[in-house]
Formats: sequence, C-alpha cells, structure tokens
Amino acid sequence: MGLSFFRQRKQDVSETQELLFKWPYVGLITFSITTLNFLVTYNLRGATLQYVNFYIIDLVTTYLIIRFYAFGLRVLNRKVPLRGDFTKRVTYQFTLHTLSVVIFSILINEFLDHLFFNGERLSLSFEFYTQDTVLALVFTLLFHCLYLGLYLLSVKKLSLEEGTKRIKVFQGTAHKFVDLNDIICIYTSLGNTYVVDGHYNRFVSEKTLGEFEELVSQHFFRANRQFLVTMAIIDSYKSAGNGKVELFLNAKSIDDLNKSIHVSRSKASSFRSWLRKG
Repeated sequence: MGLSFFRQRKQDVSETQELLFKWPYVGLITFSITTLNFLVTYNLRGATLQYVNFYIIDLVTTYLIIRFYAFGLRVLNRKVPLRGDFTKRVTYQFTLHTLSVVIFSILINEFLDHLFFNGERLSLSFEFYTQDTVLALVFTLLFHCLYLGLYLLSVKKLSLEEGTKRIKVFQGTAHKFVDLNDIICIYTSLGNTYVVDGHYNRFVSEKTLGEFEELVSQHFFRANRQFLVTMAIIDSYKSAGNGKVELFLNAKSIDDLNKSIHVSRSKASSFRSWLRKG
C-alpha cells in the first residue's frame, strides 16, 4: 500500500492547484471575477435590461480567458515543470504567460463585442484599455500567486508526510519500523534488499529497489541497478574509465556492502548535478 499511497500523494501535488480549473471551482471563480469586474466597470445606477446581456457575455468571456490561462499552464507544465527549475518556471509564468493571457483577453473581448454589439460597446474605447485590460492583468497576476501558492503548500504537506513515513523491515526474525529519514543506503545482494540506517544497522526489506526509488526523497541517488545512496554514505569519488564515476563508500562493519561502486557513464552527469544540489 505504501508505494501506491506515495504515487498518489505525488500526483496530488501536481493536481491540487489544477482543481482551480474544474467544476465547481472554475464556475465560482468565473462568477466572482465577472461580478467584481462588472461592479468596477459599470455604473449600475442607470442600469437597463441591456446590462443583463452585458453580464452574460462577460461571463462567457471570463470563462474562455480562464480556459486559455489553463491551456498555457499545461504547456508550461510540459516544457518547464514546477518540480524542475522552479525559478525559471516562475519567470516564464509571470512574463510570457501573463502577456499571452492579456493579449488573448483583448482579442476575445474585441471579437465578442463585434459579434454581439457591432463593436459599439467597448471596441477601441479608452475605458476598456485603461480599466478592463488593467483588471485582466491584475487578475492574471493574482491567479499566478494563488496557483503557485497551492503548489508550494502541497509540496510542503507532502514533504512533512514523507518525513514521518516509516517502513517495515526485518532484523533477524524481528519486525521493526525505520524512518525513511534515517536511511543512508539501500542496496540489493543475492536477491535480497537491504536497508542501512545512520548507525550502520542493516535490515532486510520486502520492497524492491524500484519501489524504494518511488518512496525516497531527492536525497537519494540511484547509482546503478543495485544501489540507492545518500551523501552520508559516500566517503569520496573519482572519475573512472569510459566516463564512469567510482564511489567509495563508508561500509564500516557491513561485510557484503561494497567498498566501491560505479556510476555508469549515462548517469555520471546526473550524479554530479545531484551532488551540486546537495
């Protein structure tokens, strides 16, 4: 159950903020933004039945803009994911994405104005470009803050849950529970999976190395098919032949824990990046 649970939690991190674009949330957001924009833009003291048409068209416009906003986020999530370079992602979201949403807002407003009101309502009007367009910019920036804030809260919540996650292991015939934060190395030998904690106690686990890779944090690096390591167990490293990296481990009293292991050439660059992040 642990593996499926954490896969679901990581999926929840990427989907929590996406709830903004699903019903009923997107409907409530559309209604709220449209109503606020309507109250700011129009003097309702002299309102007529025509204003009902204005409001309905504004609802449609706001909904389309939100959908376009969500489309832009999906593109960014593929090209510059939040779990990657966060600073780069935020920069793109507050610049290019904001600009595209504002331009789309202008175009869709102009199009619907010509379609339903023959361009007599707001097309090329001073009020539209000094009020509606500015409001579209403000709402876009606020939406960015809300979207990114929900993501960061989700990441923090997941980190807390991962930080307190304990796994069942075996020490002889005894069943024990070990905190993931206490583990410094996980490896396989002769068909068994072994877990080593910070005190160099070694335990047997029923999980595979692949399952552990889904559970553990970015403090671990998958060196090869047999080892998941943290910096705590690495004594030193050096470049080896054919582009590989040789790691020297603090094996201490664990006899079958290799004193040195190799990172393949294909993973050597990722290993050095992992070291820099650590």
